[in-house]
Amino acid sequence: MTDLACGAGDFDDPDYATAHVDLYGMKHSVRWPRGATLVDTLIAAGLDVPFSCKEGHCGSCAATVVTGKVDMAVCDILQAEDLADGVILSCQARPLTDDVYVEF
Repeated sequence: MTDLACGAGDFDDPDYATAHVDLYGMKHSVRWPRGATLVDTLIAAGLDVPFSCKEGHCGSCAATVVTGKVDMAVCDILQAEDLADGVILSCQARPLTDDVYVEF
């Protein structure tokens, strides 16, 4: 079950979460600083993650949270149904739980 928020997170926590990511059919696990976005974390890990604007306006970085909880600073382009289905903008997503599993 997913639990998504928009604008509710505390990003001052210096701790890390673990992102388990299915990207182009390959599974990856990376340390995810709680103050960093998923896109920035995956880029830093050397992964070729889809993105364009990094501002939450285009949707090219959309992914689905399978388990875990994230917060997004900007998610205006997502509908309530998208959020209910676990769709996130990975350029805006920051972890709220210790483990988050995401599929692109």
